[in-house]
Amino acid sequence: MSEKFKNLVAFFTKLPGVGPRHATRLILAMLDWSPEDIETFAQHIEALKTGPTLCQQCFNFADADLCNICSNPRRNQRKIAIVEKVTDLASMEKAGVYDGVYHVLGGAINPAGGVLPEKLKISQLIIRAKDAQEIILATNPNTYGETTALYLEQELKSARGGSSFGGQITRLARGLAAGTSVEYADEITLANALKHRK
Repeated sequence: MSEKFKNLVAFFTKLPGVGPRHATRLILAMLDWSPEDIETFAQHIEALKTGPTLCQQCFNFADADLCNICSNPRRNQRKIAIVEKVTDLASMEKAGVYDGVYHVLGGAINPAGGVLPEKLKISQLIIRAKDAQEIILATNPNTYGETTALYLEQELKSARGGSSFGGQITRLARGLAAGTSVEYADEITLANALKHRK
């Protein structure tokens, strides 16, 4: 294997979920690109380090100080959905029903994995929450997401007295997905479905 190829494989394997074989396949696919496509790709990678990358308010990807969601005057700035990652935000946006803004934590609390509350964007959230009417805890329905949601709820409630936060704290509904059979649903899903029934 050439040195040039080895260097590219080494860089691609720094990405999460990309091993040497996957990196090799990606590079082989890129060999079919036109010189213009490769040049454009290189320019976009170089642009990652020039100018803003993350929104200063919500920590979504941005081309300016604020992302296109935070800077949109039609979005309800007083309704904040808290998500773990930018990919969670993107999924919620695809649904096309949410008119508020977001706050990207940068992960979920996971002490075993070295992710403590101090590593997340929680202090920035507490500051933003002062002007919010509603905070929607949209963390993932797994152990780490639930732990993070409980921690955030406690932090927001304890900050409520000292920061004049008088808004509502809500959670995404949990329960059975459409097309799911009750017979095959796990206990946690069934418990949430019963708890949040309408």
